[in-house]
Amino acid sequence: MARLLILWLVLCGAAQAEDIYQFSNPVDRARFEHFTAELRCPQCQNQSIGDSDSMQAEDLRRDLYEQIQAGRSDKEITDEMVRRYGNYILYRPPLNSSTVVLWVLPAVLLIIGIVVVLVMVRKRKAAEGQRQLTPKEQADIEAMLAEHDRKGATSEKDS
Repeated sequence: MARLLILWLVLCGAAQAEDIYQFSNPVDRARFEHFTAELRCPQCQNQSIGDSDSMQAEDLRRDLYEQIQAGRSDKEITDEMVRRYGNYILYRPPLNSSTVVLWVLPAVLLIIGIVVVLVMVRKRKAAEGQRQLTPKEQADIEAMLAEHDRKGATSEKDS
């Protein structure tokens, strides 16, 4: 019984590992894997077409496979996908006038955050250094200094 269970598990695992896209060379397989990781599923918001189980992602994978088999270049494939779905399909859209905010805004916000923190730290240090004593505190300190001077003068006479 245990052998039958092990055999069944091995066969089920092999069935799950079956790849439906067969490539004639490892370069095409690598290109396919690269594209399936880099293209966003239009339906699933934040999943690649390789990770998504949606019908649209399945159609995109099949289309991608056919384009690779037809010998189209990476640029041709990317251009076709962008033409059909816009820059949204790319996880890393190119830097152009419509995407410059996506690329520049994080750096600008980081710089602004650093400047705000530095200004706050400097203001806090300046405020701590300029604190004025109240008249009572000033009188207490003068009394302590006078007491110290008297004790110091007495100690010097004893020595």
